[in-house]
Amino acid sequence: MRTGVLAVLLGLMWTCPVIAQDRSPLEIAFEDAQLAGAPGAGAALADGAARIAADDPGLRDAFEAHRAAEQTRHALETVLATLRSQGAPAAERARGVAADLDRATTAAQTARARLDSVYPAFGDLTDPTPLSVAAVQALLKPGEGLVVILPSDRATYVWAVTADSAVWRRSDMTAGDVATDAARLQAGLGGAEGRGAVDAARPARSGTGFDRAAAYRLYQALWAPVADSLSQVQTVYVVADGSLRAVPPGVLVTAAPTGDDRDPAALRATAWLQRRYAFAILPTVTSLRAVQRTVTSDSRGFAGFGDADMTAYPAGSVAKTLAPLPGAGRELRALSRAMRGGDRNLKLGAAATEAAVKSAPLSDISVVAFAMHALPVKEGGEGALREPALVFTPPAAPQGEDDGVLTASEAAQLRLKADLVILSACDTAQDDPQALGVNSLSRAFFYAGARSLLVSNWRIRDDVAERLSVRTVTLARRNRAAVADALQRASLEMLDDRSDPTFAHPAQWAAFSLLGDGAVRLVGR
Repeated sequence: MRTGVLAVLLGLMWTCPVIAQDRSPLEIAFEDAQLAGAPGAGAALADGAARIAADDPGLRDAFEAHRAAEQTRHALETVLATLRSQGAPAAERARGVAADLDRATTAAQTARARLDSVYPAFGDLTDPTPLSVAAVQALLKPGEGLVVILPSDRATYVWAVTADSAVWRRSDMTAGDVATDAARLQAGLGGAEGRGAVDAARPARSGTGFDRAAAYRLYQALWAPVADSLSQVQTVYVVADGSLRAVPPGVLVTAAPTGDDRDPAALRATAWLQRRYAFAILPTVTSLRAVQRTVTSDSRGFAGFGDADMTAYPAGSVAKTLAPLPGAGRELRALSRAMRGGDRNLKLGAAATEAAVKSAPLSDISVVAFAMHALPVKEGGEGALREPALVFTPPAAPQGEDDGVLTASEAAQLRLKADLVILSACDTAQDDPQALGVNSLSRAFFYAGARSLLVSNWRIRDDVAERLSVRTVTLARRNRAAVADALQRASLEMLDDRSDPTFAHPAQWAAFSLLGDGAVRLVGR
């Protein structure tokens, strides 16, 4: 169901509520709203959860056979649509592909039937059927809540669900209004220097201002109406649609700001929403079921890859122009110490290769970290890249598929069983919500088997990446705390640290978000 059509139905429910059977208008609208979300990232997370749950070889084989059959079917659908758009000249080829598609569809159905017979829980993890309010409440632990925000062209609708309550509120802010204020916030967040531009050993430059008035407007319109229902909540799962996906909820402001937006003292005194809650971001409501059905307590230890050698790339290569990362090696060594992992599973410098990742036994590792550059999608021209990628040290000579760049589709083929994957590079949270398939780094690592991801929201500073990731893991391990809680505390420590005035800016302390299971705890050796 398209968001625009859904908005009309929500408006009718809001103004003329009619209870169908035993369900309230809130419950009906909550389930209908879930149909407006794009399935890509949520499907990848669910598939990853299913893969983790399929522990024995028979289940893994059935899962992989089903996945391969579905990929073939989707590919043929794409080819057939292209041929049919070409009209009569491609009619004969289209008929042949249509026959192939019929056979592939039958094969996919057979593979799914086999998978369902050996693994009945697969449907529970991957079925896009919306969750009821009661089902969400059963999944939430004490102190947890779920907030769903759906902007439309007429209004914005917000649901807040806890274990014992559920409320539904309507804001007069339209999707356009929300996008305008979200763009103001993004302008103050996304223009930071890229990773490697600032080393912890050198003074950092002052940041630009941040539009706290816009952050306060969004809070008043979207969060304040449900705040009372979240009074006993410490961790909030957030499912946001549209432009809000690019704005971490913690940068919203809960009281009218005072002072200059560029003044570090005023920024530290601001009533940030980050001080009130720990956050975990989900792509869809149904993802809550996927992450909480996955238990990975048998995974242990740490593996880290990074501090890649950019000078090893040939002249003219995009990677050759990337700055060195003085903090990447320090970051990975400190993460390994925090996880008591030693150096055995650290691959740094010349050892940080794409081949090393693909050959590493990662299925028994609890925390996998990457500290390196990431390349965004680049359409056409020299250096074109159709999907985002992580940049490793290239091989001295061509070696099969090892070109030094691990693309999202290649990352999806890794076999993980990780409680946490850390993508300590630039813009690793970015996703195309309208696209299907594994075409973003976060989606790829969910599909590969990650239970939760620590990702960057924009171009992150080298010293900030090092500090936030290490402190989050250290706090999680030392206090046996959930990773969402540890990230909140690490962020607030940076915000309140007066040793560097730029740390008060949300472009720094809010640089990382947690995706997936907010309650995950880290297990070491």
